[in-house]
Amino acid sequence: MLTIPSDEEALGGLQGATIPSDLSPSIGYRIVSRAGAGAMFVSYYAVRTAPEGETPVVVKMLRPSLFRQLGPSAAVIVKKEAVSLGRLNEQVPPTPFVVRLIDTGTFEVRRGTKTLDLPWITIEYVHGGIQGVTLRQRVQGTIQATGYAFDPARATRAIECISSGLSAVHDVGVIHRQLTPESILCCGSGDEELFKISDFGMARPRGIRETIMAGVVSNTGVAPPEMLSADPSTIGPWTDIFNLASVIFFVLTGEQYIVAESQAQALMAAMARSRRSILETRWLHPALRGNDQACKSIDFALRWASAGEAQERLQEAVAVAAMLSPYLRPASPVSALEQRLVAGASEQRARPPEEMAPMTIPSTHMKEPVQLKGELGQTMLSPRRPRAADRPSPDRAIEAELISAQPPRALREAPSRVTVIERWQWSVLHHPSLDSVIRSVAWDGYGRCLAAATSGLLFWNGTGWSEASSGGLPSPQGVRFVHRIGPGRWLLGGDGSTLAVYTTGGVTGVFQLPGEPQSHVALSGDLEDMGILVSATPNDPRPLLHAFIAKRWLRPMPAEGVALLAAVARVEDERWMLVGRSTTGEGLVALYAPLDWHLERIPAPPARAFVACAGRPDLGVGIAVGAEGSVVWRYGQSVFTENIEPRRALSAVTVDAEGRAWAGSAGRIWVRRGGIPPMAGTWEAVWENDAWVGPVVSLFVDSEVVVAITADGGIIEGRVTG
Repeated sequence: MLTIPSDEEALGGLQGATIPSDLSPSIGYRIVSRAGAGAMFVSYYAVRTAPEGETPVVVKMLRPSLFRQLGPSAAVIVKKEAVSLGRLNEQVPPTPFVVRLIDTGTFEVRRGTKTLDLPWITIEYVHGGIQGVTLRQRVQGTIQATGYAFDPARATRAIECISSGLSAVHDVGVIHRQLTPESILCCGSGDEELFKISDFGMARPRGIRETIMAGVVSNTGVAPPEMLSADPSTIGPWTDIFNLASVIFFVLTGEQYIVAESQAQALMAAMARSRRSILETRWLHPALRGNDQACKSIDFALRWASAGEAQERLQEAVAVAAMLSPYLRPASPVSALEQRLVAGASEQRARPPEEMAPMTIPSTHMKEPVQLKGELGQTMLSPRRPRAADRPSPDRAIEAELISAQPPRALREAPSRVTVIERWQWSVLHHPSLDSVIRSVAWDGYGRCLAAATSGLLFWNGTGWSEASSGGLPSPQGVRFVHRIGPGRWLLGGDGSTLAVYTTGGVTGVFQLPGEPQSHVALSGDLEDMGILVSATPNDPRPLLHAFIAKRWLRPMPAEGVALLAAVARVEDERWMLVGRSTTGEGLVALYAPLDWHLERIPAPPARAFVACAGRPDLGVGIAVGAEGSVVWRYGQSVFTENIEPRRALSAVTVDAEGRAWAGSAGRIWVRRGGIPPMAGTWEAVWENDAWVGPVVSLFVDSEVVVAITADGGIIEGRVTG
């Protein structure tokens, strides 16, 4: 039992304590540090300890003063949040737009002469990284980095995520009632950014009436007028729609929608028929400010969603998103420079120059330009779109000189620099224990991924593997790849020419390509734009390369001289890197340009096979890894090779948001220090454990966190500690 002073509210003595789970005596929650405090709960970062491994979580403990004030009703508050979140956990995969409930119970605390059974709840840990964990932090950070709030594309993603989460909450009969920029948690960046609804302490599930009365005005803005009503029937989904309008206004402008200093002013402002325009704000993005008609339409939608009379409001969150989407999507695209400013502003202040911009060689490193052999303008690879007369045949290797990883002379002779090397602390989230073999993994933000295994579909929810729904799939065991196409949405491919769209709750559509039966083994690209699908047929040893553009399939191309293709990655807008094995039994790395119907081989060091690749189209970078520790880089028109550890068969690779490469094998994870060739750099092993014999099949890297999954279901996580 923990003893605290009679005036203790922060529960500082909890740090280092372990809270036992009521579900199992083998599960506990070790409190690491205080995360924050609200009106009702004190939150802590914690580690869930269980026989299968240790995972980061957040424990929310009811404030002692509130417990004493409310008496038996205190447990109801926690019960409400547990019921609210628990209903959303019934589907596998669950919605990605609402934080996941993990556990709940009570913890005995002695305060003065009294013993309190403080209710607590454990929820998923959301890794916000350097951009911040709450929506308010991310919007304010974006304003600080660029001078504007969210750009239209990013705002669209945020609105769709929040609206989908709110709809999921309403579908299980829950009203959130306190949706604010602080109650929306964020993880990931760029196209992988996710927004999750949290803080259900004020929520009202069906069947539970006890609650705490809230005012109409607070430090987060003006609440719906019906929040003052003593009649609970006046509060419904429309209450959350009012708050959703205020959140959307903040996403677009960085300012409060309705401002008031007293309850009387707040009620009058909430009931008024007029609202602020987004054009009246300071930080509206120029892509929207320049479109007067779009701004007026957005103002109209927000005014409708925040009507003072509940019966006059929009009733569904998805309706709000649908009204706004047409006026946000056509807006001017955001420059790549602005995107990198948002993603890297904080990181660049913390990292040494060598790793701030991997594609730029610092001038202090260069005594003279690096001269690469070859004709000017055609240094390493053939031009992006060669003329038909000059184009080599599909089975002809490209004419390129293979460059070893020996750094250019100018880099070797550069003066030494003091480099800050991170220290990594590793945890086993799940010990290798699956009876099946994982073939493919597609992440959906930190702590969530869908996997195709020999036993069928599996879902990692952050604390354990679960069997995912496979109803509607002709052969769940025949799924060969999973590919994320959006938050909570995947495309599956496998045997029997099967392609399927998969989302929360299971399969939503199955379709097959015409022609003879095929086994789809890999996919890369954007379904709304352009991509390629790799297939194999029983009657032709050559893999087939299917290209799709704007949802239309082009004629497939047989890959001549190729025995097996294992992976594919986009490296430019219209070029893909492919890896596998040639018909002569050698490892193969190639580039495929579907618009040119052209496949060209990249010279590679001797290896039995190349099995994994990754790309960054925005940087024009591709990397392939395979047997004998072989690494092949393709940057612009240049090719470089390296060798990490000859005895190791590299099985996974990725390039993170900062341009750093990561590679994995059985029992090892490496990171390349120093950027991308031709920059001087070395591969450093950041994790080693020879007891892990299963090869790494997937790497997830996001803002000083690395998660690796092995073929036998093992999961390890590394975090920067200094």
